[in-house]
Amino acid sequence: MRTRLAPAALALTLVLNPTAHASGMSFSASVDHDKLRLTCSDIEMRFSKDVRHSGDFMTVRRDRTIALPSTGSTPMRVRAPGRGGVRVQPSADGSASALVCMVAGANSQAAANAILDRVRVVNENGELTVAGPDDEDWAAYVVLSVPHDALLDLSAENGELALRGVSGHFSLRTTNGPIAVLDVAGEVVGEAVNGPISFRGHAGDIRLTAENGPVDVKLDAATWTGKGLDARTTNGPVQLSTPENLRAGVLVEGSANSLFSWKNISRSHSQGWTRDHAIRLGEGPVLVRLSTVNGPVQIKGGKGSSSSEGI
Repeated sequence: MRTRLAPAALALTLVLNPTAHASGMSFSASVDHDKLRLTCSDIEMRFSKDVRHSGDFMTVRRDRTIALPSTGSTPMRVRAPGRGGVRVQPSADGSASALVCMVAGANSQAAANAILDRVRVVNENGELTVAGPDDEDWAAYVVLSVPHDALLDLSAENGELALRGVSGHFSLRTTNGPIAVLDVAGEVVGEAVNGPISFRGHAGDIRLTAENGPVDVKLDAATWTGKGLDARTTNGPVQLSTPENLRAGVLVEGSANSLFSWKNISRSHSQGWTRDHAIRLGEGPVLVRLSTVNGPVQIKGGKGSSSSEGI
């Protein structure tokens, strides 16, 4: 029996799960990726105390802006700090810059400022990093504003990596953080080990791979421009949302371990699930491929599509 999956829309406001620290403070961040250009005031970063710890607590923020060199033939490398993340957005004037949004938590304002005094933003040899004291509560979120045709190599251990409204060539790798690719043109290679991956758009040469996390894809146009999209996960669920009158060729594949559910797609499409655990949508050659090995699959077609519903 096929089991309906609870719907889950592409989250444009991404909340990073709280991470604990030896001091007993936990950290979380909330970023509204629906905004084309962010400032530090658009990024909520907060420390909170474990209920077992008493006493005063103060959070202090600090910002720093760094001019970056024009993109050359070698990608600029950006490493996210252990707490925080990296967001890439279009530049308003064609220049390249990094806005570093920093926050520290301590039992007094003076102590929090002392922590931020020890946080270093290093930009040398084609690499931008943010480093600070390992035994203190601090975090940093890097907002990169870049021109067209940017070349970037982004990596994170626990932080988020996000692209919004940019074009160029991008490599993204994270171990435990999420990846968000929204309205991007060009080439993107994204890899997450334990984090979720979300995509919204209709263009580019996009390859996204999750090992243990979910993949959420929202196609926002009837056709695809560019080489295509290949999004896959091994142990996570796959979600796909399509517009009305989809024409781009789409193939969604599962396995014998995958439960499929769908809404607003034709019965002829849904019959593919019973044959080979795959559903073919749209017309022409397949430009969009989604797959999972051990996870469930949920597909939601546009309201104007021929309706059939898997249960």
